[in-house]
Formats: sequence, structure tokens, C-alpha cells
Amino acid sequence: MGNKKRTNVDKRDIVKWTERWDDFFVEALVRQQSMGNRIDKVFTTKAYDNIVKELREKIGKPFEKDHLKNRMKTLKHNFNECYDLFKDTNGFTWSSETKMWTAKPEVWKALIKVKPGAKKWMTTPIANYDKLLLLFAKERDFARGSKVDTHQHGTSRNGSLLYDINQVMSQNEITLTLEDLNDMNDGTNQLPPPIEANSQADSQPPSQSATSLKGKKRKAPRDVCERNVYQRKTDVFEREFESIREAIKDVAQAIREGNVITERGRPRVYSEQEVFTELVKIGVDVQLRYKAYTFLIANAGRVRAFFGCPAEERKEFLLQLMYSPP
Repeated sequence: MGNKKRTNVDKRDIVKWTERWDDFFVEALVRQQSMGNRIDKVFTTKAYDNIVKELREKIGKPFEKDHLKNRMKTLKHNFNECYDLFKDTNGFTWSSETKMWTAKPEVWKALIKVKPGAKKWMTTPIANYDKLLLLFAKERDFARGSKVDTHQHGTSRNGSLLYDINQVMSQNEITLTLEDLNDMNDGTNQLPPPIEANSQADSQPPSQSATSLKGKKRKAPRDVCERNVYQRKTDVFEREFESIREAIKDVAQAIREGNVITERGRPRVYSEQEVFTELVKIGVDVQLRYKAYTFLIANAGRVRAFFGCPAEERKEFLLQLMYSPP
């Protein structure tokens, strides 16, 4: 009689979980994890006490700690099965609306041929998969011996990107020819042609006649004069050109300083691409990444707060921001 009565009590203690109960339970688990009440993959006694209290208040059932542990074993088992099947398999997507895995028929066929156990997930839903990733993915990776390097997917840059005019100038070097300098002076004070461009008479052998010698003597001072004029004007234009270059450098420095002051005086604006890249970098799983991305870019304040955290704490901050009650 005693044994029969004990069996009846055990049957009454069995809790049949509903999808709504699972939603409350999984959200509570994520919240307790983000609060630091999970150590070495094990939820603390305080975490279970908090969840028991929360579920009793929300659902109105006399939950006990053992109920939660047993249900978590079932949730973890289902998650591990899906995670092992679909984590590294292309073509599959989990839908938060239908709670189902979806893929093209030929993709399903190929997977089932290799892994027949996958067939049941064509018609079996798994709720809260995005949150279960937060709870069990790292633990499963460790168990499978495939710890993921989150930095292999890409990097992002922080800090301001200032306009470097020196680089622009080096890539677009300013070159002024003598003809350009003449044009700048409206065509006046044209420089004489180079000595090599003078009349061919200078290149011919001199005549031995007195007249030729006398003419040669008359030409020499003229050539010297032309050379002196050419040199003086060249020196003037070189000094002017150097002044222009120095002025450009001063303008470049002023622009750089102005950019620095401007950037310091206004909040940093992060692009959508930077937000997504950072989510990849900190190791947010692909099933949760799109939801987190949409959550952040919907509010510029959330983006600034996210990037304001130290890099190693951004993931935990994001989870707390997403799943903490308002």
C-alpha cells in the first residue's frame, strides 16, 4: 500500500511543460546568466531560487528546483541535437516565427541522406533557439572539442578617422613648370629660352676674320646678360613656388587641427557595417546576430552605449540590454 501511494504522488508531481512556460523559463535562465549567477556552466543556487520565485509568480504553479533541472536537461538535449546537425551545415535557417528549421527540399534530402536523424526536424519545432544558443553553445563547442575562434571572422576599427591631407598631397603631388609660372604672370616677363636653344651660330666654328672676332666679342656680353636675367627670374619663381608650398602645408595643418577639434566636440557616429562587424568580432552567434543587430541600430543611444563598454564586456552588456526587463 505504501509503495502504491508513493507512485501516485510521483505521478501528481510530474509537470507537463507548455511552450509559454518554456518561454518564461528560458528568458529567466538568460537573465540569471547575464547577472553572473552561472559559474563554470553551472547555475548557482541563487539562480534557481530566483527562477523558482519568478515562475511561481508568472505561472501560478508550485515549481521546485528539480522541475527546473529536469526541464533544462530536455531543452539542452534538443538544442544539442539541432546544434550538431545545423551549426556547420549551409542552407538551413531557423525561423523565430515558426520555430522551425527551413531549407530547400533538395538541401533537406541531402542532409537526411547523410544524417537520417535530421528528418524529424522537418516537422518538429524548437522554440527559443536564439536564446538557447546563449545558454548552451559554448558548452556544446567545448564538449565537441571545437572551440570557436571568434576573431577569425573579421575585425573592426574604433576611434576617429581624420582626413589626412598630407596623404592626399603625396598622392596628388603639385608640379608647376616654367610655362605654368609664366601663365600665372599673365604672359609677362617671359623667361628667355635655355642656352641650348640659342641660334646655331654659336655652335658653328668661329671665323678667323677680324670682323668675326669683333662680332664674337660683341655677342659675349649679351649671352652673359641673358644668362643672368634667366637665372634671376628662375630664382624669383623658385622662391615664390616655395612660398606657395609652405602656404599649402600651413593650410593642411590647420585643416587637420580643425578636424581633430570638430571630432572631439561631437559624438562618434558608428555605421551599420561597424555595428555588424563588432557583433561578429565579439562572437555573437549567427542565429542571434541579426536580432542583436536590428536591436542596436534601432537606437543610436544603444549603439553608443554598446561601443562605450570595454571590448571584452560588450557581449555580456548586450545580452543584459536585450533581455533585462524595461
